[in-house]
Amino acid sequence: MAARSRPDATERVMELMMFLLARDVPKTREEIWRDTGLYAPEGTTDRRSLDSARASFERDKALIRNLGVRITESMEHDGATSYTIRPRDYFLPDLQLSRDEQLALRFAAARVDIGETWDLEAVAKLASGDPSAPIRKTEPAGAEVALQTAAASQSATSARLPALAAAAAERAAVRFSYGGRERDTQPLGLLCRAGYWYLAAREDDVVKTFRVDRMDGDVEVSERGAFARADVDVASLLPSEPMEIDFGDDFEAQVRIDATMAQQSTAERGTVVERHDDGSVTVTARVRNRAAFRMWLLDMGRHAIVESPPELVDEITSWLGALSAGAGEAGR
Repeated sequence: MAARSRPDATERVMELMMFLLARDVPKTREEIWRDTGLYAPEGTTDRRSLDSARASFERDKALIRNLGVRITESMEHDGATSYTIRPRDYFLPDLQLSRDEQLALRFAAARVDIGETWDLEAVAKLASGDPSAPIRKTEPAGAEVALQTAAASQSATSARLPALAAAAAERAAVRFSYGGRERDTQPLGLLCRAGYWYLAAREDDVVKTFRVDRMDGDVEVSERGAFARADVDVASLLPSEPMEIDFGDDFEAQVRIDATMAQQSTAERGTVVERHDDGSVTVTARVRNRAAFRMWLLDMGRHAIVESPPELVDEITSWLGALSAGAGEAGR
């Protein structure tokens, strides 16, 4: 059996958290290690490996607790400690926001449209029910539809994640509808990039990634142990740079960044092609995710100017003009 590629610390903590959340009954440390493969190689007796695994497991539990997530511990009949995360200790409770508070949240989310739905998803999480009062006319016409769509997408994604995480940990095959057809896959793990969750899985002997929010309907999980663990570096399957994750765009942007921002890490996300006497730099960046590109520009504010291609210059100018007009209108 091939050894599983070790995830980095962040991915390991996320997998552990999702595993504990998906369990109907508490699991002991040994069961967690065996079912997830996150810590010590299965069957190892090497003392150094076991000591390292115990230390990592304790650090991961402490980090989860420091994030505000409660891990419930219980004592088994043989004296072993078992662990679980109860849904009520993980998910945000109903905040019982008033109608005016919900309206304020929805208006704020609609007012700043950067091409993604994270703000609307946050509103969908926080607002309980749809307030009956009409939305102000300054709200974009599509915001109501976007809010409802984001709420449905967020709910479906949240429902699928525990099952997918458990399937990857327990080597259970998963079947789901994606891209208009049924997919029979061997899940390898979950990735989070640019605010979206992806399932890394093998389909027809090819390793692929599937965006969880684009899956249709429920996922069907088979019996555990249906396939051998794959020696795949899941973290390398998607670029770490959000602008390079394929969202249907593919162009090269040229941006001039002034001296104030040129030495900052934000600017380093582009490739410097020219340095100017005033300390500014011209950088190019491959963009496969237009929304992430806009976020990058917002991070730099007035210190960055898009220079090419011309159609992108026009698009960004129009977008910033709409944001400025909307802010002025809201302030009156």
